[in-house]
Amino acid sequence: MSEEDAVKFSSAEVQLVLHATEDHDKVLAAVEKALSVPAASFEGEQSEGHYGNIIMLLGAMIPGKEAGALATRIISALNRIDRQELADHIEEYSDEKGNLYLRLDKQRLCQGKVSLAESDAVRIKFKPVHRYKPSSRLQSYRGLLTSIE
Repeated sequence: MSEEDAVKFSSAEVQLVLHATEDHDKVLAAVEKALSVPAASFEGEQSEGHYGNIIMLLGAMIPGKEAGALATRIISALNRIDRQELADHIEEYSDEKGNLYLRLDKQRLCQGKVSLAESDAVRIKFKPVHRYKPSSRLQSYRGLLTSIE
Protein backbone atom coordinates (compact mmCIF):
# COMPACT_ATOMS: atom_id res chain seq x y z
CA MET A 1 0.00 0.00 0.00
CA SER A 2 1.49 3.33 -1.05
CA GLU A 3 1.98 6.20 1.40
CA GLU A 4 -0.71 8.15 -0.47
CA ASP A 5 -3.23 5.30 -0.09
CA ALA A 6 -2.31 4.59 3.54
CA VAL A 7 -5.09 4.97 6.06
CA LYS A 8 -4.58 7.98 8.31
CA PHE A 9 -6.66 8.80 11.34
CA SER A 10 -7.33 12.20 12.87
CA SER A 11 -8.07 10.58 16.26
CA ALA A 12 -9.33 7.53 18.07
CA GLU A 13 -11.72 7.30 20.98
CA VAL A 14 -11.36 4.36 23.38
CA GLN A 15 -14.32 3.60 25.66
CA LEU A 16 -15.00 0.91 28.20
CA VAL A 17 -17.40 0.09 30.99
CA LEU A 18 -16.02 -1.12 34.30
CA HIS A 19 -18.36 -2.95 36.64
CA ALA A 20 -18.13 -2.70 40.42
CA THR A 21 -16.99 -6.35 40.56
CA GLU A 22 -13.98 -5.68 38.31
CA ASP A 23 -10.56 -4.59 39.51
CA HIS A 24 -10.37 -1.20 37.77
CA ASP A 25 -6.58 -0.89 38.10
CA LYS A 26 -6.04 -4.40 36.72
CA VAL A 27 -8.29 -3.79 33.69
CA LEU A 28 -6.70 -0.42 32.90
CA ALA A 29 -3.20 -1.92 33.29
CA ALA A 30 -4.18 -4.71 30.86
CA VAL A 31 -5.53 -2.18 28.34
CA GLU A 32 -2.34 -0.15 28.69
CA LYS A 33 -0.13 -3.23 28.21
CA ALA A 34 -2.06 -4.66 25.25
CA LEU A 35 -2.91 -1.42 23.43
CA SER A 36 -0.29 1.05 24.75
CA VAL A 37 -3.04 3.44 25.82
CA PRO A 38 -1.86 4.94 29.13
CA ALA A 39 -4.22 4.27 32.03
CA ALA A 40 -3.79 7.91 33.06
CA SER A 41 -5.33 9.08 29.77
CA PHE A 42 -8.74 7.65 30.72
CA GLU A 43 -11.35 9.93 32.23
CA GLY A 44 -14.55 8.59 33.65
CA GLU A 45 -17.80 9.09 35.36
CA GLN A 46 -19.78 6.89 37.66
CA SER A 47 -23.17 5.74 36.47
CA GLU A 48 -25.84 3.21 37.28
CA GLY A 49 -26.20 -0.03 35.38
CA HIS A 50 -29.42 -1.64 34.17
CA TYR A 51 -30.01 -3.42 37.49
CA GLY A 52 -28.98 -0.49 39.70
CA ASN A 53 -25.36 -1.62 40.01
CA ILE A 54 -22.60 0.98 39.96
CA ILE A 55 -20.50 1.15 36.82
CA MET A 56 -17.71 3.42 35.59
CA LEU A 57 -17.83 4.76 32.05
CA LEU A 58 -14.26 5.48 30.93
CA GLY A 59 -12.94 7.11 27.80
CA ALA A 60 -9.65 8.25 26.32
CA MET A 61 -8.93 10.38 23.24
CA ILE A 62 -5.93 9.40 21.14
CA PRO A 63 -4.54 11.99 18.69
CA GLY A 64 -3.73 11.38 14.99
CA LYS A 65 -0.38 9.60 14.62
CA GLU A 66 -0.92 7.70 17.86
CA ALA A 67 -4.36 6.65 16.58
CA GLY A 68 -2.76 5.23 13.43
CA ALA A 69 -0.20 3.36 15.53
CA LEU A 70 -3.03 2.02 17.72
CA ALA A 71 -4.91 0.73 14.67
CA THR A 72 -1.79 -1.00 13.38
CA ARG A 73 -1.06 -2.47 16.82
CA ILE A 74 -4.60 -3.87 17.14
CA ILE A 75 -4.73 -5.31 13.64
CA SER A 76 -1.28 -6.87 14.05
CA ALA A 77 -2.38 -8.50 17.31
CA LEU A 78 -5.63 -9.93 15.90
CA ASN A 79 -5.56 -13.50 14.74
CA ARG A 80 -6.01 -14.33 11.07
CA ILE A 81 -9.70 -15.25 11.54
CA ASP A 82 -10.56 -11.90 13.18
CA ARG A 83 -8.65 -9.97 10.48
CA GLN A 84 -10.52 -11.91 7.81
CA GLU A 85 -13.83 -11.16 9.56
CA LEU A 86 -13.03 -7.45 9.47
CA ALA A 87 -11.94 -7.55 5.83
CA ASP A 88 -15.01 -9.53 4.73
CA HIS A 89 -17.50 -7.36 6.65
CA ILE A 90 -15.76 -3.98 6.77
CA GLU A 91 -19.03 -2.23 5.90
CA GLU A 92 -20.45 -3.40 9.24
CA TYR A 93 -17.47 -1.93 11.10
CA SER A 94 -17.68 1.53 9.55
CA ASP A 95 -20.24 4.26 8.98
CA GLU A 96 -21.10 6.71 6.21
CA LYS A 97 -18.49 9.18 7.50
CA GLY A 98 -15.73 6.58 7.22
CA ASN A 99 -15.34 6.08 10.97
CA LEU A 100 -14.01 2.62 11.81
CA TYR A 101 -15.47 0.88 14.88
CA LEU A 102 -13.72 -1.99 16.64
CA ARG A 103 -14.89 -3.87 19.71
CA LEU A 104 -12.25 -5.82 21.57
CA ASP A 105 -12.92 -8.51 24.15
CA LYS A 106 -12.16 -6.92 27.55
CA GLN A 107 -11.65 -10.25 29.34
CA ARG A 108 -9.19 -11.48 26.70
CA LEU A 109 -7.32 -8.15 26.92
CA CYS A 110 -6.88 -8.89 30.62
CA GLN A 111 -5.25 -12.17 29.53
CA GLY A 112 -2.94 -10.28 27.18
CA LYS A 113 -4.76 -11.31 23.99
CA VAL A 114 -6.48 -9.08 21.44
CA SER A 115 -9.66 -10.37 19.79
CA LEU A 116 -12.95 -9.04 18.48
CA ALA A 117 -16.06 -9.20 20.66
CA GLU A 118 -19.67 -8.12 20.63
CA SER A 119 -20.36 -7.80 24.36
CA ASP A 120 -18.33 -6.60 27.37
CA ALA A 121 -16.00 -4.91 24.92
CA VAL A 122 -13.47 -2.13 24.80
CA ARG A 123 -14.95 0.04 22.05
CA ILE A 124 -12.67 2.01 19.76
CA LYS A 125 -13.81 4.55 17.20
CA PHE A 126 -11.19 5.60 14.65
CA LYS A 127 -11.92 8.88 12.88
CA PRO A 128 -10.21 9.13 9.49
CA VAL A 129 -8.49 12.17 8.08
CA HIS A 130 -11.06 13.36 5.58
CA ARG A 131 -10.00 13.30 1.97
CA TYR A 132 -11.63 13.96 -1.36
CA LYS A 133 -12.29 10.26 -2.10
CA PRO A 134 -14.39 8.95 0.80
CA SER A 135 -15.69 6.05 -1.32
CA SER A 136 -12.21 4.51 -1.39
CA ARG A 137 -11.97 4.42 2.41
CA LEU A 138 -13.43 0.89 2.74
CA GLN A 139 -10.89 -0.37 0.22
CA SER A 140 -8.14 1.38 2.21
CA TYR A 141 -9.31 -0.36 5.39
CA ARG A 142 -9.27 -3.72 3.58
CA GLY A 143 -5.75 -2.92 2.40
CA LEU A 144 -4.67 -2.16 5.95
CA LEU A 145 -6.11 -5.46 7.16
CA THR A 146 -4.40 -7.51 4.47
CA SER A 147 -1.05 -5.67 4.60
CA ILE A 148 -0.38 -6.77 8.17
CA GLU A 149 0.42 -10.42 8.56
